[in-house]
Amino acid sequence: MIAEGRTGSFAAAAVLAGLALLSSASLHSQSQPARRAVRLRTLGPGGNMYVLLDGGGNSLVMSRPDNAVLIDGKSAGWGRAILDAVDALTDKPVTIIINTSGDPEHVGGNVEITTATQIVAHQNAKAAMEKLDAFKGAGAKFLPNKIVTDRLSLLEDTPDRIDLYYFGPAHTNGDLAVVFPAKRIAYLGDLFPSKGVPAIDVANGGSAVAFAQTVARAAAEISGVRTVITGHPEGVDTQRSASAVSTDISTPRTMTWTDFQEFAEFSRDLLAVVRESFTAGKTAAETAAALKLPAKYAAYDLTQARVYIDAVYKELGSPR
Repeated sequence: MIAEGRTGSFAAAAVLAGLALLSSASLHSQSQPARRAVRLRTLGPGGNMYVLLDGGGNSLVMSRPDNAVLIDGKSAGWGRAILDAVDALTDKPVTIIINTSGDPEHVGGNVEITTATQIVAHQNAKAAMEKLDAFKGAGAKFLPNKIVTDRLSLLEDTPDRIDLYYFGPAHTNGDLAVVFPAKRIAYLGDLFPSKGVPAIDVANGGSAVAFAQTVARAAAEISGVRTVITGHPEGVDTQRSASAVSTDISTPRTMTWTDFQEFAEFSRDLLAVVRESFTAGKTAAETAAALKLPAKYAAYDLTQARVYIDAVYKELGSPR
């Protein structure tokens, strides 16, 4: 589970209690819709890193002496809930947003974070965001204004240094890995959404075939990380919570770097099995029905395997 020391636990509990009161009051109001609220978890006692759950993909907040940094802005309409959580942590504004992809569940809240002066993403993520209605017209000012090519560092020469990496197409063609080297923490977004079959956003340049190679590069080239935050909370229906105040109290797990290395191996082995079946002339349906992976992957969620297999077959050029 996410680590919560004595000090961090009391702080998080106070924040959650405050947000719960907001939610309760909203639910009993007859004159206005329910107010959305995120759940907040500290990443360690005395630290300045927090995970925000619900409303789309996981988000991270880093509270600093002069500002706050937000990693991913959740779905549209959740920006106010993010700001409520940040306000409970600090009186400093969010001035930096890092978007790990251009997917709506990671960027939709950007347009409500009006204090941000620097929005950082890969160029391909920016291109995906430009297709969304929220970023057209007046919303264009909330598009990324600082672009990552292969690697970029922010807040250099501080304990809060952030290293951003782009390794190639995966879930989309603009997925970033976010690493806090001094804290030994990484947020990998949809490069590591959970322990399960990779989701591929073909419309935004994602590649089922390239995914395994991309995450293998990340696992090989990033070093020093101990704690990994996945792109989505396991066991929480984030799509449901996007339309109602969440009452789910389950806590998603943080992962270790070993978990991510295993996920890279899982992605490699899954692709190898599908390729072998494709080469043998089996249909995608036959491949899905007979899919068998090593026992060490028993805990992985394979419910979306057919969708992934269809994507691989399409890339390899075979009718499904």
